[in-house]
Amino acid sequence: MEHESKVNYKTSFKMLQYITLVLTDYEKEANKEKTGISAIKDFRYPPVLPIVFYDGAGNWTAETNFFDVTELNDVFGKYLPKFEYELVSLSKYSVEDLAKFGDALSLIMIVDKIQTVDGISLLGKLPKDYIENLRLNIPQHLNKLLADVITILLSRINVPIEEIAEVTEKIYSRRLQEMFTFIEEYDVQETRRVARAKGVQEGRQEGVCIGVNLSTMILRDLLKNLPVAKIAERHQVSEDIVIEIQSALNEDLA
Repeated sequence: MEHESKVNYKTSFKMLQYITLVLTDYEKEANKEKTGISAIKDFRYPPVLPIVFYDGAGNWTAETNFFDVTELNDVFGKYLPKFEYELVSLSKYSVEDLAKFGDALSLIMIVDKIQTVDGISLLGKLPKDYIENLRLNIPQHLNKLLADVITILLSRINVPIEEIAEVTEKIYSRRLQEMFTFIEEYDVQETRRVARAKGVQEGRQEGVCIGVNLSTMILRDLLKNLPVAKIAERHQVSEDIVIEIQSALNEDLA
């Protein structure tokens, strides 16, 4: 309970800090336009609506009201902030649900749902008009943010950095269809490489049996260009096994 209490308080306190930053920035901008305006009696701050997007597997357990996680709130209630943040659990929304929004935030949330290579197949569920709506509706100033999000996604599936640069360039040139096509095709190629590596290892025994999961991990290390000796040491197998998987990978790439 003590740990959960700390989580509750930390979440609410962080949200309070963000709100303060937003209001501070607003005040600075207002004073730039008209010096000293924040000091007049009628000056008002804008409402700030705090929203938390949660992508965890379990249920959110933290209190959503800062007042409720503060001790002695029944005594000092009038001195305590009573702000409450809205919680949006992404697990309750399918890719199709998120795609209906058709904006940059929807793409960020969709990418966030793709936690593994297998999750790339979610992109195939996007409605046909979604990508075109993105191309038309995303403002230019969000290109950098989207490029960073896509970079994270492609890094998860071990796309080489030079290829990531080529893909993110398509965002700046508004060629989003080409970008999505590349991601889906790369996923297919990676699946084939993993399957080939698994096939190479079937029936092979060398003191220990090399299982499917271990083969996959070795393959991913090879795709990251780690040295054979380091991979063998990391997974406690002989270098011959790593070299055999590497050979199969090279044949597939040829």
